[in-house]
Amino acid sequence: MRTELEGKAYVERYVHTLTHELKSPLAAIRGAAELLDGEMLAVQRQRFVANIQQESARLQQLIERLLHLAQVEQRQGLEERVAVPLAALVDELLQAQQARILAADLRVEQAVPANLSLRGERFLLRQALANLLDNALDFTPPGGTIRISAERQGQRVTLRLFNQGQAIPDYALARLTERFYSLPRPGSGRKSTGLGLNFVQEVAELHGGELRIGNVEGGVEVCLTLPGA
Repeated sequence: MRTELEGKAYVERYVHTLTHELKSPLAAIRGAAELLDGEMLAVQRQRFVANIQQESARLQQLIERLLHLAQVEQRQGLEERVAVPLAALVDELLQAQQARILAADLRVEQAVPANLSLRGERFLLRQALANLLDNALDFTPPGGTIRISAERQGQRVTLRLFNQGQAIPDYALARLTERFYSLPRPGSGRKSTGLGLNFVQEVAELHGGELRIGNVEGGVEVCLTLPGA
């Protein structure tokens, strides 16, 4: 009975949070659509169309990340434990973000030793690292630097991801991995879904690892410690 009640509470909590988070983008889409019914200049019309597209993409990202997070939170263990070459995985993720890196004129320093591998579920590890890189790109100013390194510490591997930029406010440090908690992005002031770091935290714990985030000289450093292969 207790398990059933906990399961029901879990579903109710997810429905509540999802409903709350969907309100803002849906309201923006509806408002833009209503304005498009009236007469306006072509430039204004294009701006509202772009707003609808942007908010639609935000909705899709929110739903996808919630589904991924829900799947991870309900896991009792990993589906596989395979060796995942870390340098190759980082290169793959950097290549996927190459257009964004070039557009912002960012300097990326990749210093992950070729002989380091993680042990775990490749899909989850890839998603977790992709979220960390996406976050770093969001907070690195144009022309800034991102530095990725890793080292083996006994049976574990620690990945360090540094991004140049503003320090995280003290009041936010302890809340960064909370579900739906997000800081405004520099420049745009927009917030993310607030699910990325929460997902990384869940993946780290599922692998018996640890996620740490802190301010360092010149920016922010994320340390993700996971089992090595």
